[in-house]
Amino acid sequence: MSNLLRVTNLRAKNPAGEWISPQISFDLQAGEVLFFRGENGAGKSTLLKTILGLHKKFTGEFQFALRPEEIQYLPQLGNLHFHLPLTLQDMLKNTGTGSPLLQGLDLQKKWNTASGGERQKILLASVLEKNPRLLILDEPFNHVDKESVEVIEDALGTFLKSHPQSSMILVSHRAFVQDWAHVRFLEIR
Repeated sequence: MSNLLRVTNLRAKNPAGEWISPQISFDLQAGEVLFFRGENGAGKSTLLKTILGLHKKFTGEFQFALRPEEIQYLPQLGNLHFHLPLTLQDMLKNTGTGSPLLQGLDLQKKWNTASGGERQKILLASVLEKNPRLLILDEPFNHVDKESVEVIEDALGTFLKSHPQSSMILVSHRAFVQDWAHVRFLEIR
């Protein structure tokens, strides 16, 4: 296995210089799933954003052994009320419906009328079709019903099995139903 990401003594700060996350260190190997767990407000999402270069105030360091185009990030689906004058199909690069995430979806449905589960499936399908080496998902099961959770989890498991050199960092409050290989947990407190 090869090392895709090394994080050493990383700790995020707010603009005032106050700590907003604990200090973490880890190595992520090809084929691994790293599951960030912890209470709301513990800094999980901020640490993801820091690693991605989206949050600039921090101490410590991180180093990728990947090109930026090999990394895909799906942030939390927060505001469900934003307006996009697009269809679900418009959100996809390819027009094919081969992904199990797209099965049963009306791709001509307007984004604005789609449910949280439909939106999340489309966003995840658009990320997976890029075949990332590193997939970073922040709360991918929020705003989705039980059936959608199962479809999303199955699709992620299928992706990992068919791309054994790909890895994933995941923030979620739910336990997995599937038994994915090479899962490690990192408690964020």
